[in-house]
Amino acid sequence: MISERTLLPKHTSLSIGDGVYYSLRKNIITLNLKPGEPLNIKTISEKLNVSRTPVRDALIKLAKEGLVDVIPQKGTSVSKIDLKRVEEERFLRESLELRAIEIFIGIQKESDISRMRSILDIQKECVAKNDLLALQEYDDEFHKVFFTATEKETCWDIIQSMSGHYRRIRLISLWERPIIDKVIDQHEKILDCVLRANVEEAIAAFKDHSSRIIIEEKELTEKYPEYFKLQADDNFLMQDFLRML
Repeated sequence: MISERTLLPKHTSLSIGDGVYYSLRKNIITLNLKPGEPLNIKTISEKLNVSRTPVRDALIKLAKEGLVDVIPQKGTSVSKIDLKRVEEERFLRESLELRAIEIFIGIQKESDISRMRSILDIQKECVAKNDLLALQEYDDEFHKVFFTATEKETCWDIIQSMSGHYRRIRLISLWERPIIDKVIDQHEKILDCVLRANVEEAIAAFKDHSSRIIIEEKELTEKYPEYFKLQADDNFLMQDFLRML
């Protein structure tokens, strides 16, 4: 179900088409629309109070990103989490962020460190309130500092636009309390290494943080099998998808 928190904003500079796309994408990324959940153009257009055309266009765009599937004789649905894609998206993020951290350590400013400390404090508040969406949001904000401080914002934008499967499994992992505690601990360790300007230890700490999802995958797929694509699905080709819409 589309969340009221992620409906189209009343005042926005986005076009209707872009607004529909971002609303649907956010609902998918935040798991308001669950992996495997059916998507009906008529229902979505009524919920968002728009015509069907921008909904079709948004679904086409999301299908190209691998966030929407068309399954024979079943119709359109939110894609299940593909572990192969999770690993590719994680690899992309790790590769770019490792380099950003190396650069950051050599140019870090007190304002950047203060920002990261503040984010850590907010994350702890999120844990206390069990606000997992906010926790993930500030998890991203913590890592984003490495890119903004090194003027690599485009790299960050690429990561965000190409991490739909990785972001969803990360959010599911936060449903487990021991994993939440590890996230905070690992962020503190990364920050400590950065403060000491120890590039080697900072890289090791980040790799440990980034690769934790590989260790957690088995537990998560066993506990929430309905959310994961465990074998290849016979998806339609894009032209079949367009005809179906």
